[in-house]
Amino acid sequence: MRRLTAALVLLAGVSLSAHELFFRLDTYFVAPGATVSIPVYSGTFVKNENAITRDRLTDLSVTTSAGRVAIDRAHWSEREPMSTLTLKTGAAGTYLIGAAIKPKMLALDGKAFNDYLKEEGLDAILAARTKSGRLNEGSRERYSKYLTAVLQVGGPFSDATVAKPLGYAAEIVPQANPARLTVGSTLRVRCLVDGKPVSGQIAFAGGLTGAKGDQPMAEQRLVADANGIATVKITATGRWYVHFVSMREVTGDAEANYESKWSTLTFGVGTPVAR
Repeated sequence: MRRLTAALVLLAGVSLSAHELFFRLDTYFVAPGATVSIPVYSGTFVKNENAITRDRLTDLSVTTSAGRVAIDRAHWSEREPMSTLTLKTGAAGTYLIGAAIKPKMLALDGKAFNDYLKEEGLDAILAARTKSGRLNEGSRERYSKYLTAVLQVGGPFSDATVAKPLGYAAEIVPQANPARLTVGSTLRVRCLVDGKPVSGQIAFAGGLTGAKGDQPMAEQRLVADANGIATVKITATGRWYVHFVSMREVTGDAEANYESKWSTLTFGVGTPVAR
């Protein structure tokens, strides 16, 4: 939930809030028949905080031009401090890796919750709390997470593989294969919640670049249009993410007064592996 540009601030306060969840590969371009180790970053795109246990997975799958298949959950490590997914690639093409994580609860005091709302661009929730004089009210939030990554295995490059939604409760759907992109181009992504495009959804895009792949990019704040489409400007080669949080206030629920759904998409922009 914290941005790359706030990494130092994050170190002091990360335990107060839920974490983003990313598939962060060393490279998103690999050869056919490769065994790929995929780190699962729970925290930010630059700092992992903990592993995610297998029992929290409700989906783990990979989609190619041949269709979507489940990944054996034994390939998801749960050893602290970081989960890792091991994937054996097959034929050349575009792979979309997806995972869905069961809901969990998070309680925050009023100030911490307000800060979180500001950080994540959840302006409507914050405005409602301000208008009703509830800024001091704490939160009991039920949150779930959904993460995807585009892995390009040699060639060919498929747009259709990545443009079909996986049916997650929150999802960022690229409208074209980001593996094709070059610096100066743009990527249109559709923000979906419960299968429907969300007009005005706030999202963020950024990543890591540089010769060593460790320099944070300037983060972009995105706003989805009436069709749920947000546009990412590709400003550098490297490892990219797009992220959003959707939240609603709930009533009549003894456990929670807010519910949030988190989505991340990661991909690479750079030199593809030879076919």
